[in-house]
Amino acid sequence: MDETNKISFDFIKEIKEPGVYQLLFPKKEVGLAVMLLFDKIENNLFIDGKFTENDIHDTFAKIVKTGERYPKEIYSGHIAELQEYFLDYNQESQKYYFKDYAYRFHAYAKKTLEGNFSPTRIAKICSHLTHSLRQKETLEDLKFWLEEEFKKNEPDLRGQIDFLDRQIVDSVNKLKSKTEDSNQNFIDILKEVENNLDNAQIQSGELASAYSETKVIRTILEKKQISDSEINDLISDVHHFIKYLNERLDSIDRKLDRIQPKIRQLFATLNRPQFNSKVEKFIHFLLKESKVDNKRVTILPNKIENPITHINTPNFTILERERELFPPQSKKIKKYSVNKKVIEKNKQKVLKVLEQQDLVRKWEYFILSEIDLKGSINLSKTFFNILDETKDGQVAVSTIYNIIRTARKEKSLNFEMQKIKEKNNINQEITLWKMKVSKKE
Repeated sequence: MDETNKISFDFIKEIKEPGVYQLLFPKKEVGLAVMLLFDKIENNLFIDGKFTENDIHDTFAKIVKTGERYPKEIYSGHIAELQEYFLDYNQESQKYYFKDYAYRFHAYAKKTLEGNFSPTRIAKICSHLTHSLRQKETLEDLKFWLEEEFKKNEPDLRGQIDFLDRQIVDSVNKLKSKTEDSNQNFIDILKEVENNLDNAQIQSGELASAYSETKVIRTILEKKQISDSEINDLISDVHHFIKYLNERLDSIDRKLDRIQPKIRQLFATLNRPQFNSKVEKFIHFLLKESKVDNKRVTILPNKIENPITHINTPNFTILERERELFPPQSKKIKKYSVNKKVIEKNKQKVLKVLEQQDLVRKWEYFILSEIDLKGSINLSKTFFNILDETKDGQVAVSTIYNIIRTARKEKSLNFEMQKIKEKNNINQEITLWKMKVSKKE
């Protein structure tokens, strides 16, 4: 469809229309009734998720709890309102069932309150998005990825940060609400809050690591040269979303950096009277149990050693040498001759090392390109290929070692080793275990 023919949608205008907002977001007693009906569906109290008007009436009666019969005209009005976005009615069976909006309304509310910190799941989502993006060759496929695949996962990616932020806010609010408690109870709560904040700090680091794959997504999108303005706008949205994630994580770290020192300071303030009391008891104990001998030396109680207040220092005789009277003998300056053969030999060594490093980089690039293109590579066979071509064992060993190290660091790669011996017809004296590097699905 041509862009000029598209119907423009004004969300603010639509939601400001009379009654629309109230129908999308019902008042408390109606919303709670919807949640209670969903709870009954999940507990298999309604067959096929369908329920009668009496079931709805009983639910409203439970929510309101007035002690009187719930007026029919009121709940009938609620049902009429819910039928716009939440409920549908089957004339034949005379039963109600929920629409898609109701399912999403319930699921999002439950997921938000329940919370589930899972950086491993986020890492898998990001990895899947990256893998899927690499497969998009045409503009149509790329547009589908931007509009459907990435947008679909935005709530999950954003929700983890919301969950972490909510944990911090809940911990601080818990502390504020318990300020009237006794000192000891408050200290126990303070310890619990401190542990929660320490966990939040660890979880923030785990989440940042899980989001690291978004950098790859951003890099892939930046390399695409696209003239379509609509797709460029969608790519810009992805960049802004990734920036938003990073800013939220930085904000959480800064929030923790501000709160944690105050928690420790509060600990110190609350523990100071207890500490002072212990010090005072210890001093009384020393005054009561200590003795003074005939040499006026204080003897502390058993198991407490007397502190060492003075250490005898030995006397030293210092002989100073007058440099003017006894000047040191001047040393002969040794002249070194330039050995051109040694210089040339060292130069060749350096050049050889540089050449080896250049070869190692080229082979690394070749191996990673093969993995990206074919999905996997046999490292053992590649080792023998490098050895046959370069005739340099150092180049072959360094290349394979660097690839193994890269595969173990990169979350998108997988390194496997089997205890199966692999040999080469040319270099029969060398045997390797079978090694393979592949892309993670």
